[in-house]
Amino acid sequence: MFRAIVFDLDHTLFDRYATIRKTFIAFYDQYRDRIPQQLSYEEFVEKVIEIEKVYIYYGWHIVIKELANHGLMTPMTEEEIITAVREVVVDKCWALAAVKLPFTIPTLNKLRQMGYKIGLVTNGGHNPQTLKLKMLELEDMFDAVVISGDVGVHKPNPEPFMVLAEKIGVDPSEMMYVGDHPLNDVEGSRRAGYTPVWVRTTGNWYLPELERAPYEVDTVAELPELLAKIDK
Repeated sequence: MFRAIVFDLDHTLFDRYATIRKTFIAFYDQYRDRIPQQLSYEEFVEKVIEIEKVYIYYGWHIVIKELANHGLMTPMTEEEIITAVREVVVDKCWALAAVKLPFTIPTLNKLRQMGYKIGLVTNGGHNPQTLKLKMLELEDMFDAVVISGDVGVHKPNPEPFMVLAEKIGVDPSEMMYVGDHPLNDVEGSRRAGYTPVWVRTTGNWYLPELERAPYEVDTVAELPELLAKIDK
């Protein structure tokens, strides 16, 4: 039924919460004067993760607004939030590290052994996403990679998915797309003709008006067993 399995990167192939715990010290240090003095980094970052689980699908600018709404820092102007996301969250936090999930590389290798081509479609700029792949030792794991910043449009626009299909040489109807974002990943890949799989990273299907994916997993480690059942 399927000839290629294509993945999202963020929140799908690496440990996002461990990464936040490890890297958000750059944000904490940058805005220490805006954060309650009694709040340690460990306490602050756990609150960030709680809020991120609920609001991340709306973007980091909303997460930062919610930090203020929850009394975790003083409010920022729109311009300050844009700067914080671009110059601190992206250029400093995510540039520090990306924490591996122990099963990602073994799962990709297993899928390749099962005969599937492996692809990646990720939103973001070329430099930060390429850096993440390098830190995660994933740069040589895919038959084709599409970074939305290189295409000029972002998921859920079908274009990045179509570019990947052309690069990998498989019709979208024979491709599975695996990701955590209900709109960008599930709905976006569906519009492009893929069969979507939702990774329940947050457990939060925040857009009830969207049709859920026909398949759901807790982690990508479940994919080989799922595919073995589907392709019997």
